[in-house]
Amino acid sequence: MHLSGLRIPLNANSLYVCTLPLTGSAFHWSLIHVDHDGIHTRHHWAAVTRDIQGREAYVENVLPYGALPSTGNNKILGYFKISDYTPIDVAALRDVCRRIFPISYSTVAENRSYSITCRTWISQVLSKLISEGRAQEIEEHVKKLSTVQSNEYANSFLWGRHFMCIVENV
Repeated sequence: MHLSGLRIPLNANSLYVCTLPLTGSAFHWSLIHVDHDGIHTRHHWAAVTRDIQGREAYVENVLPYGALPSTGNNKILGYFKISDYTPIDVAALRDVCRRIFPISYSTVAENRSYSITCRTWISQVLSKLISEGRAQEIEEHVKKLSTVQSNEYANSFLWGRHFMCIVENV
């Protein structure tokens, strides 16, 4: 059962970068699109097989409960609102997302050797929606804030304290 009090409020007609901690100092990056009706969709470059080292592709999911502080067993570090995003409908965003990496190699390792990651995918989507320079600024800012949040999450876990993701404009 989902408790509505656990939802993270995000603005309609907005786009957010969302990060989750991975091993080491890496993060999984995704985009959260909120349309004019408040419908949330997640867009990301992710594994599309049970083998996490297998093929990756663009994946879109509707988030029926909206933004949450975690997904499965993974805590969300933050939702970073793209302040200069001009709203487009989900079909237009989907079209941009699908065109970023039209080819995916058969393994994660091959993709990484060609700099195909969830982070570089997001950066390229933002380059198309805003500008290349601004996309790089956003990437650096989100990386910095996510590192701080990841450290806070680790400390919270170690000391048995409550951890809460942040929502911040970038």
